[in-house]
Amino acid sequence: MFTGTGTIYYQGSPGAFSEAAILRHWPESTPAGFRTFKDVFKVLNDDTRAIALLPIENAYRGPVYDVLDLLTVSPASIWAEAVQPVELALMAYGHDDISRIRRVRSHHQALMQSQAFCEEHGFIVEVALDTAGSARELVDSKEEDLGVIASPRVAGIYGLSIVRSGIQDNEGNRTRFWLLSQSVIDIPTPLNKTKSTVIFDVPDKPGALVSYLELYRRNDLNLSKVESRPRPGTSFAYRFWIDVVGDPSMLDEVWHEGNKLVEWSRRLGIYPVLSE
Repeated sequence: MFTGTGTIYYQGSPGAFSEAAILRHWPESTPAGFRTFKDVFKVLNDDTRAIALLPIENAYRGPVYDVLDLLTVSPASIWAEAVQPVELALMAYGHDDISRIRRVRSHHQALMQSQAFCEEHGFIVEVALDTAGSARELVDSKEEDLGVIASPRVAGIYGLSIVRSGIQDNEGNRTRFWLLSQSVIDIPTPLNKTKSTVIFDVPDKPGALVSYLELYRRNDLNLSKVESRPRPGTSFAYRFWIDVVGDPSMLDEVWHEGNKLVEWSRRLGIYPVLSE
């Protein structure tokens, strides 16, 4: 039984937003970071008891497709959704003078979320594997013309100076995360809100997608997300991803009924929303 203790894996270094989301929702747990999403999924796929929290979508910059694509071929399922506010800060090594900064480095999502600020100051942007990792690299390199963009708490962890706070393009910036594992995780539903995520392929014929989605409307289920991805192995064909909100028993019933209308599908989970 999941008690909120033990190890929860994430992608990144100490100070990453994923780590912050873990500590916010499961403060008694022990976060453990890996370098890449692939590294996290290797643990999830090899160890049936492993649990991870990974980002799936930013409110303003969209999905993290790497996570969705890796989850599609993983035996892990979604057991909860958690949303984490994202405040970004520009920080430097040994000074807080923005005029000395020529380049900024961070994860591509953080760079997209602070794009207006970077363009305003004419920074050359450099993509890193994660936000906190870019801070750790700066401490090692001690480059005075390089700034990093990360959570303000990263500055305290790595001994950097905050040059500017609140540089995200949108004040309500936040990211949603999925709690993943092969093992069943029973988590309460504090908001009384349940979601299901399904990926599927429909036949290549008129109305196939509409017919499938119509099942959810008829059963009073809210499609909160509909998105397409390239279908593996087939040129210019698409695999669809939907998030649906509604009563768990009805989500289950419609899932089984909908399988008659598709060529392939996988339900990634029926899970509670812990925060919004």
